[in-house]
Amino acid sequence: MAIYKRLILNLSAAMLVIICAAPARSQDNAAPDIVVTLLGTGSPIPEPGRMAPSTAKDRMNATTLVRAGTEVLLFDAGRGVVERLSQAGVEGREITGLFLTHFHSDHIVGLPDLWLTSRLRLAWGRRTTPFDVYGPVGVEQLTSNLTKAYGADIAMRPDKAVDLVAHEFKPDGVVFERNGVKVTMFKVDHGEAKEAVGYRVDFKGRSVLLSGDTKYDENIIKYGKGVDLMVHEVVAVKPALLEKVPQLKFIFEHHASPQQCGEVFTKTKPKLAVYSHIVLIGAPSFPAPVPAPSVEELIAQTRETYQGPLVSGYDLMSFEIGDKVTVKNPPGL
Repeated sequence: MAIYKRLILNLSAAMLVIICAAPARSQDNAAPDIVVTLLGTGSPIPEPGRMAPSTAKDRMNATTLVRAGTEVLLFDAGRGVVERLSQAGVEGREITGLFLTHFHSDHIVGLPDLWLTSRLRLAWGRRTTPFDVYGPVGVEQLTSNLTKAYGADIAMRPDKAVDLVAHEFKPDGVVFERNGVKVTMFKVDHGEAKEAVGYRVDFKGRSVLLSGDTKYDENIIKYGKGVDLMVHEVVAVKPALLEKVPQLKFIFEHHASPQQCGEVFTKTKPKLAVYSHIVLIGAPSFPAPVPAPSVEELIAQTRETYQGPLVSGYDLMSFEIGDKVTVKNPPGL
């Protein structure tokens, strides 16, 4: 087996942000303005047992849920998004917009399931409105081809009211503004993925920034200064392994290191920085086993350049944003 295929990746790739009318109460008994839930923080590599949310090791493709006002916004749709939404108590009909950061498979593979399951008449809170998909150039092609690919299924259950509707934009700028909620899309640097973007969500003076997949990028700093919550991707690998396996540099150079993320956090000063899309790389047998960095090592590397509030995300962990940001761990953690 090739060295590259023996590498162990722990990668989060999809984010769901929901903004809804009646979020849970925070510790001070005042309703938070925004609630963010990480529906998935894991790997595109399938591993048995990773659907369960009960332990820190169980991770699906990254997906983040944000609640504010009357909007329910999903950012990316990786593997397992329907299951995680169901576990979080969110039905398909509640989602008022899907926002894609780019078109790598681990960010969009759950879209057909999400869309088609929410069309079913007797399942999962059936939609009665179009499924709006927002993102960079390529969204129209994606939604058009998905409609063609699932044409037979749609023909048996026709309902144009819940068809996919593409909203394609060029960054940077506001791509969504409704009911007091504003979403701004901005370009990021994800190497060869030219149409890669991040998003900022604003509501009632509160703000959330989602980096998407990116290397260190000044746009994150530009749009992220002073946000309440910054959700940033990260890749960590032991230096010795990086030297021994040149193929790893391709992955490493498309993402931000913990030290680089720390620089971003130091410059933007969010109330809370959170890791999702976590890439922890190890090799089981080259030439001897090299373990992937632990979460503790990930945090320690970040501390080389950042000393502020920081959390490494887990599936179904949530954050309530009001005057302060409160972390809510999922059951079992």
